[in-house]
Amino acid sequence: MNRIWFGQSSLKLLASLVLPLVLTLSAWAQTAATATVSGIVTDERGAIVAGADVNLIEASTNTSRSVKTNEEGQYVFSSIAPGVYKITVSVQGFKQATVPSLKVDVAKGYTVNFTLKVGEIAEVVEITAGAGVELQTVDATVGNEIKGEQLVRLPNATRSAVAFYTLQPLTMPYRGAQVNDNVGGQVAGARTDQNTFSLDGADITDNTVGTHPVKPSGIGAEPIIPVPIDSIEMFRVGTTNPNATFGRSSGGQVAFVTKRGSNDIHGSAYWYHQNDNLNANTWDRNRLGRKSDGSPVVPEPELKDNRFGFSAGGPIWKDRTFIFGLYEGRRFPRAVDVARIVPTDSLRAGILRFRDASGNVVSYDLKTSTLCGPNGTDRCDPRGIGLNPVVKSLWDLLPAGNDATLGDGLNTIGFRSTASQSTFSDFAVGRLDHKFTDMWHFDGSFRWFRQTAFTPTQLDIGGLIKGNTKGQAASVAAIPVKPSFVVGGLTGQIRPTLINETRFSYQRDWWWLTRVDPFPQVSGTNVALQVAGSSLFGGLLDPPVDVHTQLARTQGVNDKVTQIIDNLTWVKGSHTMQLGGSWRRLHLFHLRNDKVVGSLSALVAELDVAGAITINPSNRPRDCGGGVTRSSLINSI
Repeated sequence: MNRIWFGQSSLKLLASLVLPLVLTLSAWAQTAATATVSGIVTDERGAIVAGADVNLIEASTNTSRSVKTNEEGQYVFSSIAPGVYKITVSVQGFKQATVPSLKVDVAKGYTVNFTLKVGEIAEVVEITAGAGVELQTVDATVGNEIKGEQLVRLPNATRSAVAFYTLQPLTMPYRGAQVNDNVGGQVAGARTDQNTFSLDGADITDNTVGTHPVKPSGIGAEPIIPVPIDSIEMFRVGTTNPNATFGRSSGGQVAFVTKRGSNDIHGSAYWYHQNDNLNANTWDRNRLGRKSDGSPVVPEPELKDNRFGFSAGGPIWKDRTFIFGLYEGRRFPRAVDVARIVPTDSLRAGILRFRDASGNVVSYDLKTSTLCGPNGTDRCDPRGIGLNPVVKSLWDLLPAGNDATLGDGLNTIGFRSTASQSTFSDFAVGRLDHKFTDMWHFDGSFRWFRQTAFTPTQLDIGGLIKGNTKGQAASVAAIPVKPSFVVGGLTGQIRPTLINETRFSYQRDWWWLTRVDPFPQVSGTNVALQVAGSSLFGGLLDPPVDVHTQLARTQGVNDKVTQIIDNLTWVKGSHTMQLGGSWRRLHLFHLRNDKVVGSLSALVAELDVAGAITINPSNRPRDCGGGVTRSSLINSI
């Protein structure tokens, strides 16, 4: 049993601490949860307008912030939450200028310049933000964002926002039916485990593997906590050239923002349903035919996928305190086709059957046959015992085969059945936003998830485990997943030119790959038996309950990560500087009962011709060759 227990505290100063940005516009004041709006105010002749009042109002909550343009005519609003904003510029002697609707996305910088016209301040000139506003001329990050309305309307079988990140430029989509880290998920050539995920400004990346191996959404690389599309306001994928906020790894930088409440009460309810009664049967199952009573040999597996949920958001205290909550459940009972290799009736009786060089099937009764030895006249078992009684007892626990297309057709045959791959989960998210003053506000959110998924990796086809039936494959492996996450942030304008954003987060990543340890399956033995390996790994036969290391190993993770982040933005003349720090404490716990590349800690007795068995030539069928073509064994077998 191997354990890894790791604790670490780190303090990382962002690159911007030592690289003051000597720019006329703010480039780096956006973070993983916020954005920046900045610009320059001039008159019609191009002269700088200093001391102008610039007001920024978020439409859904009436949250406002105000600054004055400095001596360079510049204004900066840093660390603002994503949303739709109205910007107003006013100064005595000029008409008031307004941009009524500026859509601000996460982790982006917006440049909105104003040209004021001479006139009365009571007069209003409405300005439409042009395409150049969103052009990232001061940030080298390449990326794209998807907003909540698009997330809900785009087709998505998993209903997870992570599914869309591989649709961005420079990303590799997943290929084929098997979803793993080797067939997709890479961003700009970096390995999948180099992708970084953040939620509401805090890191939610898997710290043990990097891609979360149990994959609750089943879509490859994903964060430790689910991000259903109905819980996400928007997310942005940065593919190359991350700034200091995201420069923790070489892969993609994926930032999610939780939905929030507003002055309007809003909500939703949904139900997604898939039913096997609406599906056609598969060719494999139809091919096996029907029993005498007309029922299929292998019935169509159960599949009833129900994903349902509801959300609500609104004000607790209008213009000041807002709340949002969502619950999503999934009830997905289903079964999938599985196959194992079992002995034929003749092999169970101790009779080996092979084709000779002439193509004839020759039977060798291990107890009585005299076709062995160099001349084909010796007894195969001089003791007259034949099939080992312990092996016979093991094979008696196996069901009869029902699929002749598997196995060699002489000594082994396929057993096809269905086994559970059901998934049951519950997910909850909540968010609270509160405005203390126009200069200080708080936001916080939590996520809670519970899931149990059965996987047909380790099967009981012999009915040896309580509650199971011989001849009906049963999944005895389960994956409980129980992560949780909480984050809170306080953003304040200390002075008109000094903005501070502090965030705290705590995440717990808990999952367990539960398996049944190998146990004595034959009465009178004290160890699990495996004869001729496992068919899934190049062997010839399977046991009543899988005992191969890759099928029977147990491993689990219980990681706890605490993070504190602080970002300070300072505007001085035409210079905008940002410095920040990130402190993390990682408590990583990993347990497994195998040697990673070796055997399980539980004992398994393996009887395998590949390594442990040598048969005396006088007790085996003679080899074909020369003039020997009948009652002989082809060398290649």
